[in-house]
Amino acid sequence: MTYIIENSKMITKLSNRGRKLINKEKGGRVVADLSGYELTHKKITDSGKANFLNDGYERANLRKICKDAGVTTGAFYRHFEDKEDLFVALVEPLANEILEFYSKFETESFQSLKRDELEDLANINVNGSIETALYMFGKKDLFELLVYHAYGTKYANFVDKLVELEDENRKKVFQIVAGKRQMTEIPETTIHLLDHAYINALCEIIIHSKTETEVKMNSKIVAEFFNNGWENLRGF
Repeated sequence: MTYIIENSKMITKLSNRGRKLINKEKGGRVVADLSGYELTHKKITDSGKANFLNDGYERANLRKICKDAGVTTGAFYRHFEDKEDLFVALVEPLANEILEFYSKFETESFQSLKRDELEDLANINVNGSIETALYMFGKKDLFELLVYHAYGTKYANFVDKLVELEDENRKKVFQIVAGKRQMTEIPETTIHLLDHAYINALCEIIIHSKTETEVKMNSKIVAEFFNNGWENLRGF
């Protein structure tokens, strides 16, 4: 059976158990000849995503996932160890991409600070927020799973992890800036609360926006709002 994937240049290996896909590219479309194994795998992941979105990880029922996929539980266990293994397979690639985005913009931010270009730093923050939000908007279903439906999995506190990274990054920025100019001391609790509000605002934009234009507009507004707020708190 042939399954067509739009707007892609490659087909990601469907699981970590050594299956082989035959890839062909025709006019900007990739055509994959799926064996029975790959087709079953896709049915399970599609059903899992739909059930997790509807019920959340904890409430999602493995038997219903299998029923909706049209497979037996025995067939399921030939693809995934358990329900959490399925959930992780769905969200882990996106979680890693988010962390890579964060690392990229963190590096650019510190390079700007070393050059003492605070205006560039502000632009990096705004543009980074827009770029990240637009990318996640293109994967809204998986992003929603990761951020709002992961309770009971190892990704239950993923947003908190992002906030912690933002806290650490901001403290490093303040330490560098404080060595170059006088700035108002900001309590760590205040930093954490504001970073949490910022990350949550971006998450809400990604989930509730209807179009890319809306994502871009709202991300820019939120990023600039927080940048201006930090400038006021720092005193410059």
